[in-house]
Amino acid sequence: MFTIFKTMLLGIVRDAHTLFWTILFPVAMLCGLGLYFDDPGYAERLLAGVLAMNVLFGATMVTAFNVMAQRNRGVYKLLRATPFSTAAFIAAMTGARTVLALIVSVCILVTAVLLFGVGLSLAGLAGILLALFLGSICFTAIGFFAANLSRDESNVNMISNLISFPMLFASEAFYSLQNAPVWVKTAAQVQPFHYFVKALNLAVTGGRFSGELWTALAMLTGFAALFLAAAAFTFRWDTERASRGRALYRTSQRHSPM
Repeated sequence: MFTIFKTMLLGIVRDAHTLFWTILFPVAMLCGLGLYFDDPGYAERLLAGVLAMNVLFGATMVTAFNVMAQRNRGVYKLLRATPFSTAAFIAAMTGARTVLALIVSVCILVTAVLLFGVGLSLAGLAGILLALFLGSICFTAIGFFAANLSRDESNVNMISNLISFPMLFASEAFYSLQNAPVWVKTAAQVQPFHYFVKALNLAVTGGRFSGELWTALAMLTGFAALFLAAAAFTFRWDTERASRGRALYRTSQRHSPM
């Protein structure tokens, strides 16, 4: 399993597309918006928002494209011939994605501290790292799930966008939802990115482990477990073979009475 983990991590690091969207873009966004608004109070919200958005798009979209590309190249067909289980493979890929997300997040944190003077206590830093760890697992699993539902690159792009952007807009990553319509607030409560942003905001601004922070982390853990199970259940080793979920559905349709 460690060999698969190491191979996946090296493959992600060598991908220029991944390096741009997960390292250069979030750091540039943090610097640009931070210098433009020049508000110490907003810098903390901006830091939490950039950290959350980077994990959301880096884990969800990049993972979905990587899974699709490897499946199309036949990598998974070779893995299928080994004793390596689906759950172990998803765990290795998720672990590699999480390690990269944590490394990038440390770069963003250092930039925020040096350029904008954001103060972080040890408890706050521990809360941020724990939220990033859980969030990376959750959204990497969502990326797997999006790739499992897709048939080609254009399809995976559409599904990833349909999943990621509504979660971003129905959250308080960069603005408050205090005056938003009731249905938007309700939608925010039933998606994982809301709790991810909330946990990061509490860790950055509060600097301690409060009951509210633990609740957000618990909800994020629940969503992570849910989507990991969904990713394992719908996983496909090749492009021709339907996922187990679709296969079961087709079987039930064939045997259902007319």
